[in-house]
Amino acid sequence: MTPALAGARLKSTIRDAAAAATDSAEFREVVLDAIRARVPYDGVCLATIDPAALVPTTLTTRGYEVPRAYASALEFEYGEDPQPGRFDSLLHREVPIRTLREVTGNRVRSSRQYAELLAPYGMQDEVRMLFRGRDGACWGACTMSRRPGPEFADEELETLGTVLTDIGEGLRTTLFRDGTRTPHPGSEGPAVAIVGPDDEFESITVPALEYFERLGWGPPGRPVPTAPAVSAALWLRRSGTDSAVLRARTLDGEWVVIRVGRFDGEHPPRRVLMTVERAQLPEIVSLVAAAHGLTRRESEVLTQVLAGRTRHEMARVLGISPYTVQDHLKAVFAKTGVNSRASLVAKLAHTEYAPRLGQRIGPDGFFTERRFPEPASAPKS
Repeated sequence: MTPALAGARLKSTIRDAAAAATDSAEFREVVLDAIRARVPYDGVCLATIDPAALVPTTLTTRGYEVPRAYASALEFEYGEDPQPGRFDSLLHREVPIRTLREVTGNRVRSSRQYAELLAPYGMQDEVRMLFRGRDGACWGACTMSRRPGPEFADEELETLGTVLTDIGEGLRTTLFRDGTRTPHPGSEGPAVAIVGPDDEFESITVPALEYFERLGWGPPGRPVPTAPAVSAALWLRRSGTDSAVLRARTLDGEWVVIRVGRFDGEHPPRRVLMTVERAQLPEIVSLVAAAHGLTRRESEVLTQVLAGRTRHEMARVLGISPYTVQDHLKAVFAKTGVNSRASLVAKLAHTEYAPRLGQRIGPDGFFTERRFPEPASAPKS
């Protein structure tokens, strides 16, 4: 089968999966099955990426059963020592895919990537790729590896190259799609952890451990809770900042924010303090806007909707006419699949409200345990 024909069939499967998948996790599984049928692999890591920070929001893996593999991979990708072949080296390539053989000039065994990421886990050849949507933003990344045997052939790379944008679009459009999993109630108390210089937990509370397990990084059904925490710690160390807020999504569909900060006086910090909590709407609104393809002005209108402002109040704040506001609202509704402001707020708030169902309702009609400021008044016509 020619690469063009193989790519066309793979493209069709991926587009069908993007339309039918109940959520991003299901879409990723279908994509990996479809790829393996045409481009066999022994190990794979497929992540959705927050395009604003280029850090993973979810991760699906196969073939890597050792927890230490995740720390090694994350150190290579987000550590302070720049390594050739990291995902950010693909950002400006027209077709963002590259093999380790290309990166090393066919000297694979001399590379740190081979010594630390492939050889210890029985792998020999590797290909890396980024998934950009039609909006040009990076929505995912993937590394595939093989055990000793046939290397990834040029025809296989050509086949993969034809579907990178389709996969990126699928990752973008399924990112906020509601899944069917039951939200986890979670333990009470602060969700706090400290990651030490050895990229292990020095201390962690039970609620924090539950959050990291619910993110589901690792083999199916066997989460590696250190993986997302190490990713956040490495990102902070490389960023040169004192603190940061990163976004991630649990397997049961709840968006969380991981707040990370230095826990010592060293630069970069060797010990990193982090807290995890349910995301508030303002913390995910930019990701919502990007995932649904909203324009800058539509994103501003969305923010005003979440603030509970009327159409005339939005017009005053944004310096446009109420009729223009209404036009932008119609565009936002069309892109997000709702037909009213109330439905829009309800849809975006799903991951915040759904886990609270069953909690006691206060005299104001809202849940008694708030994790975000007093809600604005209901949107008006």
